[in-house]
Amino acid sequence: MTNTKNTQETIRIGAVQAESAWLDLQAGVDKTCAIIKEAGEKGVEILGFPEVFIPGFPFQIYNSPPDQDFVLAYQKNSMIVGSPEYNQIRRAVRDAGIWAVVGFSERVGSTLYLAQSFINPKGDVVHHRRKLKPTHVERYLYGEGQAEDTQTCISTERDVTIGALNCWEHFQPLLKYHHYNQGVQVHVASWPYLSPAGPGVPMSSSAEISGDVMTRSVAVEGGCFAMVCSATISKEGSAIMKVPTALGGPAATPIEGGGFTAIYAPSGAVLAKSKDQFSEEVVIADVDLDDIHRHKQMADCIGHYSRPDLFSLNVSNVPMPRVKYSDGSHVSSVAARQLPLED
Repeated sequence: MTNTKNTQETIRIGAVQAESAWLDLQAGVDKTCAIIKEAGEKGVEILGFPEVFIPGFPFQIYNSPPDQDFVLAYQKNSMIVGSPEYNQIRRAVRDAGIWAVVGFSERVGSTLYLAQSFINPKGDVVHHRRKLKPTHVERYLYGEGQAEDTQTCISTERDVTIGALNCWEHFQPLLKYHHYNQGVQVHVASWPYLSPAGPGVPMSSSAEISGDVMTRSVAVEGGCFAMVCSATISKEGSAIMKVPTALGGPAATPIEGGGFTAIYAPSGAVLAKSKDQFSEEVVIADVDLDDIHRHKQMADCIGHYSRPDLFSLNVSNVPMPRVKYSDGSHVSSVAARQLPLED
């Protein structure tokens, strides 16, 4: 007799749609902690945040000439790994007893990175990564990730594999294939706020392409549950972030709204989505990981539906320190220097 009992209990996952506390590090940390607390109270086990939720995505750089004063304010309100603000978020995750993938602008000296920290229910930073290739004008503001950032997945104490990518990393086929090969089961897609398709909106960067096409395709192609985690913006926020009232150029930048949060099943079915592009909420779905096995019975792109004898991928994953001493020692990465949390 066939045993049809699920080997994995249903888990509850949550995708954040919310407005950043623009250019205000402490307010952004406080809001992040409040969202984490809310998610924990609602039974969420895995929570994902938008791209650079702290201190907010700087669309000013797409729509206006370089502004050194704006960039300076952005630098000063970006978060340093290991700082009191960072550890406040770690404590919030620990107190909520959940897993969280937190997106923020990371500052190291004068350099910024589009970062994601994977934090476990004990408040430990299990993995910290940076976007490998800032997109288009982002290269003016942010540095690039390195070899250690090719790791995009971690496993939980329940042997659930959580993975995360930032924004247009979803447009990089080789990175996605490597992501799938790490066994992603719950995927966090961190996005900024984006306009829905319409007149004058570049289709390639619209909410529909980014969410309903690119992230949804990751769910189907990779055979995983995929969460779109997107920001929103208000007219007041646009004023703070110097987003012009007359927009143009390559980015689908709204003056107001811009949320497109959703959760997709491996089949591509929509399990949950935000009320509209303006709402602030944690979008929640209860998912059965056995649905991944059901989906992959037909096609598993890194398993029975692959031809590694014909096509393979080489990945450089050995960190290259900026300074290496003659005795072979070097300065460790930020993730390796995490200290235990203190109450």
